[in-house]
Amino acid sequence: MPVTVDQTRIDDLVTRPTESLNVEIRRWINPDEAEGAAKIARAALAIRNRNGGFLIIGFDDETLQPDAGNEPGDVRAAFHIDKIQGIVSRCASELFEIAVGFGERDGVEHPVIVVPDGVRVPVAAKADLMNASRKTLIRLGDVYFRTLASNGTVSTAAARPSDWRDIMEICFDNREADIGRFLRRHLGDRDIGACTVLDVDRAKTTTYAAGSR
Repeated sequence: MPVTVDQTRIDDLVTRPTESLNVEIRRWINPDEAEGAAKIARAALAIRNRNGGFLIIGFDDETLQPDAGNEPGDVRAAFHIDKIQGIVSRCASELFEIAVGFGERDGVEHPVIVVPDGVRVPVAAKADLMNASRKTLIRLGDVYFRTLASNGTVSTAAARPSDWRDIMEICFDNREADIGRFLRRHLGDRDIGACTVLDVDRAKTTTYAAGSR
């Protein structure tokens, strides 16, 4: 299912940008350069592992004011969906679709990269990404996450041991939701209850049989 862009939400994010575990803010970057592509990929993977959110481009993440004067000449071309999707797909071990919306502030359009929820398996970097100086910007196997554990403030970083409980809980919750949706779609709520009772009765029968041996 294609990722939907809620224009009202996009406009609100651009009008009142605020960083959170599900929202990252970046100054203007160039997706055609390795450094810019790495920042987009790390953020997208981290937000996906946090179960979705947004990457807002063109603002100072400390003052939350527009990064005025550094925007590209053609914002929509610089952040075209095909280009941004390609960056994310080249780096993600588990492919997922993103979307790009645009909101206007002070006469300048700002791209907002939309990362959907629903992660069921942690997304890792599937390849190294280096710049022209051979500096590693993304490392194969790293799992990026929006976390407080790195420096005490919300940031994107490689997951630490303390992050893995949150990552796994997010993935398990989404898997349980998928199973629930599947059963409701094919059986209906009343039949789900019947299956639950049947399963409990079967478990009891198995227990009694084992105890009788």
